[in-house]
Amino acid sequence: MLLTTFFSWWYGVGWLSLGRKVAGRVNGVLKFFSVGQLATSLFAPFRQISAGNVQGPLGVQLRAWGDKQFSRVIGAIVRLLLIFCGIIGAFLYGVLGLIMLVIWPLLPVFPLIGLVLTVSGFKP
Repeated sequence: MLLTTFFSWWYGVGWLSLGRKVAGRVNGVLKFFSVGQLATSLFAPFRQISAGNVQGPLGVQLRAWGDKQFSRVIGAIVRLLLIFCGIIGAFLYGVLGLIMLVIWPLLPVFPLIGLVLTVSGFKP
């Protein structure tokens, strides 16, 4: 009875729970790096303090416009790097999670394989 309960949990609720944890970790990495928010604000000025609406001669306005464009380029580069790191991290967690999901159903069998190999005198 106990063994059947264990196996029904292992191949049912346990496996499903592991899949949810893997998906949660991948989602957590994407949230940690704020990939969605960084993607929506990709070309927003980066840490711009003083180049809002500038009044004055044309040269001052052009300089403010150039400052904004330079800030947008720097912001896009920084955001793209963070998005790239977040996607790479989520991908690595996803691959590791898939490996765990594939190995999960085999884990109860490994002690039996070890026992058979030990009894048969297998030497690697």
